[in-house]
Amino acid sequence: MLRRTARRDRLIGLFILALLLFNPPLLNLFGGNFFGWPGLYIYLFSAWALIIAGVALVAERHRAAGDDRDDRLP
Repeated sequence: MLRRTARRDRLIGLFILALLLFNPPLLNLFGGNFFGWPGLYIYLFSAWALIIAGVALVAERHRAAGDDRDDRLP
């Protein structure tokens, strides 16, 4: 039960992080060019990749722990 609660809390934390990272006032900070690419594009794709990697890490940690009770069909 504790593992499922910790996993849920981590996923909620990642969701809140995504809300903060894609908040319009923060997006307005990124301008200019980096290596010929617009800074906003680099930021958006980097933040997006960070969130996806975080969700994958939480999901794979769940599978590696062997707690597959949630994944079984009734």
